[in-house]
Amino acid sequence: MIYTQYFLEASIHRYIMKPLFKINVVSNSSFTVKNTIGQSFDGLWHYHNEYELSYIHEGRGEKIVGDHISSLNKGELLFLGSDLPHRFSCDQNFPLKDRAGSLTVHINSEFINERFFTYPELASISQLFNKARSGVQFNGKTQGIASRIQNLFELDEAESILEIVSMFQVLSKNFKSKILASPGYTSNFDKSSYQRINKVCKYVMDNFKSDICLEDAANIVGLTNAAFCRHFKKVTGKTFFSYIKEYRVGNACKLLMENNLNVSEISYECGFNTISNFNKQFREITGNSPSVYRDRFINFH
Repeated sequence: MIYTQYFLEASIHRYIMKPLFKINVVSNSSFTVKNTIGQSFDGLWHYHNEYELSYIHEGRGEKIVGDHISSLNKGELLFLGSDLPHRFSCDQNFPLKDRAGSLTVHINSEFINERFFTYPELASISQLFNKARSGVQFNGKTQGIASRIQNLFELDEAESILEIVSMFQVLSKNFKSKILASPGYTSNFDKSSYQRINKVCKYVMDNFKSDICLEDAANIVGLTNAAFCRHFKKVTGKTFFSYIKEYRVGNACKLLMENNLNVSEISYECGFNTISNFNKQFREITGNSPSVYRDRFINFH
């Protein structure tokens, strides 16, 4: 299979960068497998239409997935959704840089679509693909999945498709995972399963720059305030006000990465009434101040 990529355009404002667009799977293919072991990481801040399953064979550096920034290490297994910006970088002084790289499967988003997941037997895989919208990192013994990705090079295309589906079944059933990007950067809600909550999430998306009223949100789904709060936490795993805070901070991260607005302007653009409250809530979620977060992203490039 031939790996192809095209860079369409980059809009660079001073040092703040928009992600570049890449094509990894040609239109008449359902997937590609790529081995970059020994090539390190290209350090490109980019996105693509395909889903991406990547095993970090060797490396030590940093990764950005949406608004998530953390270390990149050997043995990590990551699953990234369609159009989710990301970047992997290896430290310049890493002694094994000549062995750094990944095993990666890119899956055509036209092949893996909502119709593919209509069968109840694929429900767990469907949930995993929904999580991938925000990026997923798996915990556990990932070497077995790495070996299966490597074996794809030896299989014909039909066998490979069956093996890929089988891998995702194993990942969805047998591996614990954590979500990387925040809800404010990209939504991870399943439209078919969370229709009521999606209406509330859309309300937050449309109104996060101004005051959001709990009673208005509860009325959208026809519940009392208390019942709505219980329902929202049951479905999302977080309180409604935590979701609003994460959504606002996620949007702030996006603006810090891709925009020249100053921190004060971004604060008010994302619905924070005071710069001090913005700094406090931003630090609670990201561990950094907005200025440090922006500097870290710029220096990462």
